[in-house]
Amino acid sequence: MRITLICCPFKTSFGSYGSSLKAAIEKKTGNTVQWVASNCGCGTPMAVSRQFLMPKQQYDYFEMPIPGDFVAKQAWKRRLRAAARTVLLYFRAKRYASSAKNAEVVHFQQILNAYGAKAVFYWLKQLSNATRIVTVHELDPDQLEFPERNKAYNLADGIIVHCDEMRQRLIRLNVQEEKIHVVLNGTNLPTALPDHPRAGIVFYGGHFLMHNKGVDTLFKAMSIIHQRMGANAPTLSIHGSYGLPEVEEAVRLANQENGVANKIVWLDELSEEAMVELYQRSQVCVLPYTGSFAGLPASLAAACQLPVVCTRKAGLPDHLGESGVWVDENNYEQLAERIMELLSNDRLRQEVGARLLERAQEHLCWDVIADRTLEIYEESMRKKAVAGDHTGSFLKRRAA
Repeated sequence: MRITLICCPFKTSFGSYGSSLKAAIEKKTGNTVQWVASNCGCGTPMAVSRQFLMPKQQYDYFEMPIPGDFVAKQAWKRRLRAAARTVLLYFRAKRYASSAKNAEVVHFQQILNAYGAKAVFYWLKQLSNATRIVTVHELDPDQLEFPERNKAYNLADGIIVHCDEMRQRLIRLNVQEEKIHVVLNGTNLPTALPDHPRAGIVFYGGHFLMHNKGVDTLFKAMSIIHQRMGANAPTLSIHGSYGLPEVEEAVRLANQENGVANKIVWLDELSEEAMVELYQRSQVCVLPYTGSFAGLPASLAAACQLPVVCTRKAGLPDHLGESGVWVDENNYEQLAERIMELLSNDRLRQEVGARLLERAQEHLCWDVIADRTLEIYEESMRKKAVAGDHTGSFLKRRAA
C-alpha cells in the first residue's frame, strides 16, 4: 500500500503526531510513508523559524505565501485578505494533490491555516484515484461561519476524529455518519524512570491558551491551594504552542486577580522528549477544559502514570476511560480539593497512575493507533472500489 501523509513538518505537537503516526505505520507495513508538507502560516516560533522534525530532504516540501488569519479592522482589508487566502489555498491544495499523485491512500491532517478546512475542501475537489482520508484535529472559524461548506467532507473516503464529541459535531454539520471513525490520539510509552521524587502540577495550554482551557478556573483553584498549603504549595508548569500576547493576558489574570504568578513556570513549546521528562517528574496533570481538545496531554499523562484531574470535555472521557479524576466545569473549589487530595496521598496517586498506564498500553499506544488507522484505510479502499464498480456498471448500462 502506497501511503502519503499531508501534515505539518515542524517541531509542533501536530508535527510530532504526524511523525509518530508515520513511524508506527511504517513499522506495521514495512513500507515508507511519503510526507507532503509546506509552510503553514500559523505564526508559532517553530514554524516561523522552520524547525523541521526530520531533515528537510525527507519531506516533499514546498513554500507558498499565505496571509495571516488575523482580523483587520477595516472591512475592505478583511475582504481583500479573505480573497487572497482563498486563491492561495486553492493553489496550495492543487500542489498537495499533485505531490501525492502516485499514492494509493492519501491522509490529510487538518489543523489550521495552510492545513485548514479551506485547503482540505479544495484538495477533496481535485480529481484523484487515491483513497482519501482526513483527520480533523481542529475546526476553523470559516467552516463554522459557513456550515454548509462542510458537506465537502463527504467527498472523502473516510474521516478520522479523536473523540465522540467531534464526531457528533461533524454529524450536525451534515457529514455522513458512516464515514466518520473515532481513533484516539496516540502516545509513545516511555521507559519508566527508577523511583524518583515527583513534584508540581502540569497544565497543557495548546494553541490558544485563553480559549476553552479553563485557565481562570485553574488559577482560582491554585489560589486556594496556596492559601491552604502555604510554603508547601506546588509549582504550576504551563506549556503549549501559545503566543506571547496570550501569556501576557494569562500572567495578568494569575497576578492581579489570583496572586499566584510567582508559582507559575512558563515553558512555552516543548519537544516530545521534554514533555515526557516533565510529565514523569510531575505529581498531577490538571486539564479543566470546557472545550477544545485535550487528547495529547491526556494520553501522555496516562503513559507517564501521571494522575489527571479534569472535566468530562475535550475528548478526555474517550482517552482516560474511567481512570480520570473528574471535576465539574468551572468549579474551582472542587478542582482545588481534588488536586490537594492527590498531592497529599502517595498511594492514591500510584493507584490512579497504574490504571492510566494500563489504559495507555491497551488503547493509546501508537501500535494500537496504527492498527486502527490501517483498518480504516483498507475499509475505505474496499468501499471506494465497490462504489467505482457500481458507477462503472451504471455507465455501461446507460451506454447500452
